[in-house]
Amino acid sequence: MKKRYDVIGVEDLIMDLAFQIDHLPATDGFSRILDYCWQSGGNAASAIVALARLGATCGMIGTAGDDAYGEFCVRDLAYHGVDTSHIKRHPGNTTLCVCLAEESTQGRSFLGLRGTPADMTPQEADESYVAQARAVHLSCIPSSAQQFVLDFARRNNLLVSLDAGAYSPAGAALARQADLLVMAEQFYQGLFGRDENYEKNCLRLANDGGHKAVVVTLGSRGCVGSDGEKAFTLGAFSGHKIVDTTGAGDVFHGGFLYAYLYRYMDPQWGYTLQDCARFASAVSYLNCLTLGGRTGIPTLEMTERFLRDGTVLEGDIPARKQHYRQAGFQ
Repeated sequence: MKKRYDVIGVEDLIMDLAFQIDHLPATDGFSRILDYCWQSGGNAASAIVALARLGATCGMIGTAGDDAYGEFCVRDLAYHGVDTSHIKRHPGNTTLCVCLAEESTQGRSFLGLRGTPADMTPQEADESYVAQARAVHLSCIPSSAQQFVLDFARRNNLLVSLDAGAYSPAGAALARQADLLVMAEQFYQGLFGRDENYEKNCLRLANDGGHKAVVVTLGSRGCVGSDGEKAFTLGAFSGHKIVDTTGAGDVFHGGFLYAYLYRYMDPQWGYTLQDCARFASAVSYLNCLTLGGRTGIPTLEMTERFLRDGTVLEGDIPARKQHYRQAGFQ
């Protein structure tokens, strides 16, 4: 049966307000705002946006408040061509995150205000909708709907991709059920402590857990991964000014899943897992050249050009910057 969607994501939506600042102010101090933008965020949701921006067909399952932020988050998914028919609006507030990108250190800080809890039920998740996807992509924050989707995917041979960010025992339980496990370094350390033999541990984890791919992302140090047979270490891209690393991991997931579905699984491309990771690294790196977790997500053309000769195409990025500066007031 031909699938309607390449990937369906599962996650409650988040509203981001991002500021680029010169430095974090001390108590009672002052810092200059260099730039700002309004965006929707979230680990799985931003990966889905990256997939859609690259050309994949995507849908999203999740919840949002019935406030203006919730409306914006749903509208932002639709802006990128993501199907939002299974986003449920609940009475209350959408989670808000203030993201601070610090120019002097290239670091980032976050201020969060949790929205009104409204866990999506398994009935709302709708297995007939999930069945239309080749793959599902989940964040590492457990919910009853997420577990329902994961269980359905496992029973019906759908590919399961997991964004393993902050470590928790519940997140570790989800990780054991994923086909594609891409971990942040924090999650890796939750499993292996300070052992920096990344290749050995990724290889062992892929073998022991039966994962099709295990990758740990290491920020400016690149990434390491394994398919259970061999491991690879890949350095990070450099040479351009990093503006904001917010969403770098989320966008890496989207790029990796795109490369896996469209190129690794298509023999004519001859892609290895390392090729998938290099593709994902390029997508993530290009996004970091612009403020916000979604503004700078490249198109497929922009990604391929960068991988071919290192050229950073401007494309529609200036228009996207303007869109997101004004988005909170549209």
